Amino acid sequence: MSLIKAEIKIKGIRPLLFNNFSIDSIPLIKKEKSGVAGNNPEEWKKSFQVTDEGQLFLRTDYIYSCLREGAKHTPNGRGTMEPIVSATLQIISDKIFLNRYIPKDESQITKDDSQTIYIDVRPVSRRGVKNIRYRLATSAGWETTFIIMWENTLINREQMKAICIDAGAFSGLGDGRKIGYGRFEIVSFTIMEEKKYA
Repeated sequence: MSLIKAEIKIKGIRPLLFNNFSIDSIPLIKKEKSGVAGNNPEEWKKSFQVTDEGQLFLRTDYIYSCLREGAKHTPNGRGTMEPIVSATLQIISDKIFLNRYIPKDESQITKDDSQTIYIDVRPVSRRGVKNIRYRLATSAGWETTFIIMWENTLINREQMKAICIDAGAFSGLGDGRKIGYGRFEIVSFTIMEEKKYA
């Protein structure tokens, strides 16, 4: 048995929509709301995570879920790789940093989707209820690098690379994945380390 560690660099080929769900999303104490029910133009301000320097990032579970979902499209005999990925995959990176920074002046962020960072506004319908959703978004061309580790007697290197490719082509990251947002391509897949165990 051996554990393989790889560094993967990806590049977005579709916009990435942020929809961070945190404990602040459902506050313990009621606060004054802006907008109206189902249409809050200030909603996007709670939809993303950012460093003190303004660099946007994603939680590591986004990558884990994305690769697990991508593995459903990667054949493995009579089934798919998804159960094996769920059992062995580890995301080593603490945070998934993007090559995008939010402007210090929030008033510079508009709904213009030709900009690098913009506010995506779209109607959504769930169980017959229609709402307007406001999400921070970054245009295609976003990039990030992360490190994963897995057990290679269950998944070999080429299979893991195929899983990453399938995750980018069929799953994606962020919000709006079912309508094709957050899709990416693999820029590099580099084996960093292999630890063998008897």
